[in-house]
This record gives sequence, C-alpha cells and structure tokens, in this order.
Amino acid sequence: MAGEAFDKLARQYSEDGNRERGGEIGAKPQDKLPDLFVEAVQSVPVGGVTPKLIRSGAGFHLIKVLSRSDGSEVTVTQTRARHILLRPSVRLSPEAAKRRLAEFREAVVTGKASFEELARKNSEDGSATSGGDLGWANPGQFVPEFEEAMGRLQLGGISPPIESRFGFHLIQVTDRRDVPMDPKQVREQARNVLREQRYESTYTEWINELRSRAYVEMREAPQ
Repeated sequence: MAGEAFDKLARQYSEDGNRERGGEIGAKPQDKLPDLFVEAVQSVPVGGVTPKLIRSGAGFHLIKVLSRSDGSEVTVTQTRARHILLRPSVRLSPEAAKRRLAEFREAVVTGKASFEELARKNSEDGSATSGGDLGWANPGQFVPEFEEAMGRLQLGGISPPIESRFGFHLIQVTDRRDVPMDPKQVREQARNVLREQRYESTYTEWINELRSRAYVEMREAPQ
C-alpha cells in the first residue's frame, strides 16, 4: 500500500513455485482456482490487492488482481525451454548417454559449466547453435515424454536424463507466459495433440505386434 511493487515483493518473499514470476499464477477460469481465492477477489478491482490476508491450508496469501475476462478469449501457458540431446549409437550406448547427461546436469547445478555452452558443444540437434534454446512452445508441441518432464519443472529447473523416440534429453525451463490464442490456433493445437496421441497408440500396437511374432530358434551345435 505504500507504493512497493507487488511483483518485486513476491520475488523477494513468496514461498511457492510462482516466486520467480513475481507471484503471477496466470489467467485461469474460476473453477481452476481455490474457492477461497475467488471469494476473496470478487470485490477487488483490477490492479487492486486483497485488503486482508487470506489463510488457507497452505499458509497466508496476499492476492493482486491483474486482469479479468468474460471467458471469450482463450489463453494458454507457453513454455520456453532448452535441451541437450544425445542420440545412442554404436559408439554411445543408452547407458553411456544417460551418464553423460547426468554429468552435464551436475556440472550446471554446481556452477562448473553453463547449460548453453554444454548444449553448443554436445547437443545433437539443430538447437545446439543457440545453446539448446527451443523457443516458445504451446502445450502439446513436443512429444509426450518430453512434454511431461518439462511440465514438472519450475523456472530454472533441470530435469534428469529423459528418454524419447529421438534419444536422451536434458531439459531446462527458462520462462513461462500466458498468451491469448484465437479459436483457429486452439483448434490447430487440439489437432496436433490428437495426432500425437494417435501416433503413440499406433506405434505401441506395432511394437507389440512385432514382439508377438518374434521367436528365437535354438539349435544344437553340430557334432
């Protein structure tokens, strides 16, 4: 109330995963927010702060209303991440690839190396030249195993080695943001997600069919 910036104080004092974003939890429909929050901000104008502390099972909250919408505009949370990709080969076994990525992770966490530099020197895809940066991505843009691991990370967090159909990844989330999407973009995104789900289902069925037809013939050595 004395003029300090809310986001600055949130970065300094807040004790949850949204701290680095200045406490911002994004634009969400009411049914995705705790009833306690919805009730507390009903009479708070845009730009206003709840006049009293709100207590929940998680602790005490102070809430600022950033915007309101009637729901006609759809927003999505985009993620910006970077990764290091290693592809198993004759020279690099899957176990060795995972070990190398684990060593890279340890080097970044302990400050002995930067993620970007390791990506430039070691990543085996087109993002290597930009330090592994994959740019802003909508939900469902990556393969499911990558998407799931990325979604669990907080800002700045680094995943353990993750396996996908492309190889093994080390992932770091650098930023997140909520952006509006027009209906055409939403439909296209839904199509992409469904297409990926069908691919996974078809691939699994194909693998199971190959396994069911496979056999090993054992013969005695000639005398």
